[in-house]
Amino acid sequence: MGNHIVYEIDEDDFNDEDVDEMLGEQLSLAVGTVMSQLERLERLNPLERPTTQMPVIRKKPDLRTFRHTMLYKEIKALCALPANSNRPSERWSLTRGLLRRENGIAAHPAGSFTPNQQRRIANLFVPNNKEERLMSLEAKVFVCKFNKDGSKLVTACQDSIIRIFDSSKGTYHRINRITADVCNWSILDVDFSPCGQYIAYSTWSDTFFVLPVNGNGRELQWLNLNAEQTRSGIFSLRFSPCGQNIIGGCNNSLIYMVDRESRAVRTINTQRNHKSDINAVSFVSDQDSNIFVSGCNDGVLKLWDLRCAGSSGRASSGTGSGSSNSNSRYNNNRHAPVGVFRGHLDGITYIDPRNDGHYLLTNSKDQSIKIWDLRMTTPSNKLNKVKLPLIPWDYRWDTVPRDYYNPKATLEGDVSVMTYRGHRVTKSLLRAKFSPALQTGQRYIYTGCGTGRIIIYDVLTGQIKEAIEGHKDIVRDLAWHPVRSEIVSSSWDSHVNLNTFKHNPLLKRPSSGPGYQGSLRRSLRIAHQNGDLDDDAEEDEPEQTW
Repeated sequence: MGNHIVYEIDEDDFNDEDVDEMLGEQLSLAVGTVMSQLERLERLNPLERPTTQMPVIRKKPDLRTFRHTMLYKEIKALCALPANSNRPSERWSLTRGLLRRENGIAAHPAGSFTPNQQRRIANLFVPNNKEERLMSLEAKVFVCKFNKDGSKLVTACQDSIIRIFDSSKGTYHRINRITADVCNWSILDVDFSPCGQYIAYSTWSDTFFVLPVNGNGRELQWLNLNAEQTRSGIFSLRFSPCGQNIIGGCNNSLIYMVDRESRAVRTINTQRNHKSDINAVSFVSDQDSNIFVSGCNDGVLKLWDLRCAGSSGRASSGTGSGSSNSNSRYNNNRHAPVGVFRGHLDGITYIDPRNDGHYLLTNSKDQSIKIWDLRMTTPSNKLNKVKLPLIPWDYRWDTVPRDYYNPKATLEGDVSVMTYRGHRVTKSLLRAKFSPALQTGQRYIYTGCGTGRIIIYDVLTGQIKEAIEGHKDIVRDLAWHPVRSEIVSSSWDSHVNLNTFKHNPLLKRPSSGPGYQGSLRRSLRIAHQNGDLDDDAEEDEPEQTW
């Protein structure tokens, strides 16, 4: 589809003798590597062994609290699901809906499908299959992201190159290729400006870099932070909703905010006695440039208001010069957040807001995704009960502790409204996001996985909707197109894949013949009484169910 970039090896370049010679040279090295890995696995006694299999989750999702939230009710309404059912049914007849529309008895006055009904139809075609490979590189791919309207896609790779594609027409033509300055191992994060004309990126350095989407790299703007720590890295950065400022979370426990015009640097110290990486930052809404959140490596989510943070600031020159004395003045002073949220057992890797100012989700190294209501903070008397993380391990190369998949009890002070488990977070700061609001009503959460899969959760049920295979290493970042049922995934296997919906006839339920069992009337009546079945489910035609 489109002008895809794929690098392939010509088989004519090698003959059988060359292949045999290369295999002979590499055989001893491969055997030695495998034996060393097996010896290392034998020493990992309390931890599970690395595997590409999905983790086993023994407990069902707990929906008791979530079903009483406004988020649960809003998603059901946006997806045209009946409000009186506790378990949303996927059974819906598209043919019957078309018949009602053509007969003029649809709910919409104009006789067409309502936006909510359109979302329910779109949710029948959730991406479930790798369609093709968009790009093959020779280095790990860290970031892929659409701009707000989905007309452009940006990817960032460990080869220090930012690639921008035109994705407005369903094809992916590369329109720009920019080599990043001061990469220092890899590009860690990229963000589009609200106007879509600029991108900002961060690397393992104390600098924000801003450049035009259609530029050639010569218009690069350096926004130096002058961090005291020699080995500073910005793991996450975001444009403010107004586009004037850029915030970023650093590995020295500081959150930096830089004014793009005056180059003034403002800082917020998130820790009192120890240093902890700030893995994720995000504004809670595209309507407010003052309220944002940060996710720390100690598993704590914090809410900040710039109007009462009392952070220190200074002017910064574009060349990187600054006063280290002013740095030391505010590094020892911890600023107070307006809200603290505890519940994760390990570090937070990513934050994605619902963009309503109230709800957001966090992905964590404790192998869970949690949804939070920003109006429900953890009580102050339960903030320092337990020191996190609970289990000492390094997610970059250690295997995941088994207790994280099936924790015996929730953390005291956990105020999250919903928890999702079933994916694996290893090696890097994997990302999880809400599905597009316009297309799906944000009914799904999609995330990368350490097994190389794309995991899609149903927000309303807590169950895994799809597990898309196609990568051979972790899927670090992925992006769902705002208006099309497409997910672009970037992986450490150096590939960028396009994932779409593909109907599998083997999954179609037979409507007659051997193997078909109709529902009993008594079972349907009991299901209606319990509120577990939609009112229109009994009217659905079996051959039209998905």
